[in-house]
Amino acid sequence: MEPQIPHTRRYASVILPVKFSGEVSYIVPNIFEVERGSRVKVELANRIYPGVVKEILSSEEVPTHTPDGKEIQYKPLLSVEPLPKILPTEIELWEQVAQYYLCSVGEVFKAAYPALTVKQESVKPRKTVEMFLSAIENEQVVQNYDVILSISQQKALHQIKENLHKPVLLRGVTGSGKTEIYITLALEQLRRGKSVLYMVPEIAISKQLQSRLKRVFGERLLTFHSKQTAAEKARIHRILQYNAASLQIDLHGEAPHTPNSAVVILGTRSSLFLPLSNLGLVIVDEEHDSSYKQTEPAPRYQAKDTAIMLSRIHKAGILLGSATPSFESEYNCLLGRFALVELTEKYYGATPPQVEIVDTIYARKTRQMVGNFSQKLINEMRRTMEQGNQVLVFRNRRSYSPIVECQECGEIPKCPHCNVHLSYHKYNNTLRCHYCDFTGSFTGVCRSCGTSSFIYKGAGTEKLEEELANIFPNATIARYDADIAQSKKAEEQVIKDFAEGKINILVGTQMISKGFDFEKLSLVAVIGADTILGIQDFRADEKALQLMNQLMGRTGRRLQQGKLIIQTSQKEHPVLQSLLNVNTSNSFNPDNSSLPSITAQLLGERQQFQFAPYVRMVKIMVKHKDAAKLQELCSQILEKLQGSKDLEYRELTGPFTPVIDKIRGEFIKCFFLKFARNSHLARNKQILQECIGEIKGYNSIIVDVDPLY
Repeated sequence: MEPQIPHTRRYASVILPVKFSGEVSYIVPNIFEVERGSRVKVELANRIYPGVVKEILSSEEVPTHTPDGKEIQYKPLLSVEPLPKILPTEIELWEQVAQYYLCSVGEVFKAAYPALTVKQESVKPRKTVEMFLSAIENEQVVQNYDVILSISQQKALHQIKENLHKPVLLRGVTGSGKTEIYITLALEQLRRGKSVLYMVPEIAISKQLQSRLKRVFGERLLTFHSKQTAAEKARIHRILQYNAASLQIDLHGEAPHTPNSAVVILGTRSSLFLPLSNLGLVIVDEEHDSSYKQTEPAPRYQAKDTAIMLSRIHKAGILLGSATPSFESEYNCLLGRFALVELTEKYYGATPPQVEIVDTIYARKTRQMVGNFSQKLINEMRRTMEQGNQVLVFRNRRSYSPIVECQECGEIPKCPHCNVHLSYHKYNNTLRCHYCDFTGSFTGVCRSCGTSSFIYKGAGTEKLEEELANIFPNATIARYDADIAQSKKAEEQVIKDFAEGKINILVGTQMISKGFDFEKLSLVAVIGADTILGIQDFRADEKALQLMNQLMGRTGRRLQQGKLIIQTSQKEHPVLQSLLNVNTSNSFNPDNSSLPSITAQLLGERQQFQFAPYVRMVKIMVKHKDAAKLQELCSQILEKLQGSKDLEYRELTGPFTPVIDKIRGEFIKCFFLKFARNSHLARNKQILQECIGEIKGYNSIIVDVDPLY
């Protein structure tokens, strides 16, 4: 009898949905068939976790003893799950995101597959993959549809195609027809059998855009965002996983060529982590938008930059579009890392809107204010509605009043968990914290002195809606903010009614400034612009400039000229003054005609004071329920960073107390680190991560790469 050759023991390095950044390996039982990307279940610290096999290792490739000499006891995989394998490109993206944003691969895995259970991923959607394939089998819309482009659009399209070997920034004035260019490029990719990822910053934008794209792409359009049902998310995953599996079969010649099942995915930032394959183009619309930055929880990634990583992995083109590009993108164009393409003409040939600034200090002194509205604005609103047009009123604060105060004792209700005042919401008579969502009923009786003499300070969207109802009793007025958006039906109804002209005046927060196209909207009013301009943030002027330009772009989107009226007590502010000069020859920097003057000015200030994009910034946020332990942690961090011989940074600031120094019961301190933009950046970030990892209690420390503020 021939001697039996023993099986070589195999091990699997497994990615787990935890913060731990080290490698975790398990024995692969001989009864299991596993490979890179297999979905498994394992035990760690007496808990069962789902995991993804990163790679298969031999006995020689795994350590047998710990650094201190103890023998390592490996546990076996518990099971291999009957789920589609994770694609190699997905794992590669997770690893790049983890490395750049200083988190664990497991945290990226958790963000990409937040359900993490077989139960939710086993949901049976009403529409199956077979139904999708049947629907597109005879669909000719992609082949027959053509977009009519203007001469300037055709020129921009040609320039984009010539430069897609690197990221392309399309800087196009609002209403110039960027969407038509996106659609044309997407159609070309579909006809080549390539899929397209079309990203937007907000769910609300995707809803209005969806119906427009559906007419072009039909069943090939898949929409993906966080508010979808588990069944719909499962359907999209299965279609994409089917496409990936079909592609792999074709590449190995094991099956005949499958029908072209390329798709267009319209999604928010989470769509980056879908199981994408055969990707030809990534489009990031409104690339400047702060909603593309994930702030909680890890990975705290910037979707625009992650989209660039994704495009490189797939060898796909990437197009970033905005009327007001981020300063980082403008800077990358100046360096030649991005190609700049411009669209300076509106699609319908309308002239840029008029901009008027109302000095609220003067208006109050001369008794020309009715509540929060100047008489000049009221007159303009009345004239606009008499002409059959619509008005958009912007206020960057929801609620009825941000602050309620007792006139007798001065008591201002505060959140019991955060160091902020509670906002009063009149529609349901509650006091609410906009940081932790604490909610309490408002009795109108002061808890300190027992009197009923509260006054309302400041105005949110709800109060403005009430004031407008009194000023214009015959007008139809609606509100669009986070309170309304809690109801999907109410949110969609408001947008639909405004688009159809059934609403005369729409009052809203920043949600209404992005990407909407309303034909009869000819007047936009900004109430209390000072709260936008006065933010303590090195990006404040950039954000204000982008917001004002976006609001300006919402009006006059057809042949008529629109108007933007800004009420402020800072009428001489450089950002506001730059809007007044939008039609003059001085609106561009004489040294570089492609860069608007105000952008050049603000970038010059960033360079002078060494802020992004001239340096790479990392924010370290430390949280703890015990103020003394928080201070102790900060001391450890400072000692580690200042004591590191290998860490090279330009500037270390902190610990400092942020404006809001307590949220959800935790006290907060912050540090800022500035690194040079050079070849040592990746190494310095790695050293920083190691320094933080050595601190006892590092779970209370948050590292945010490229922070928003």
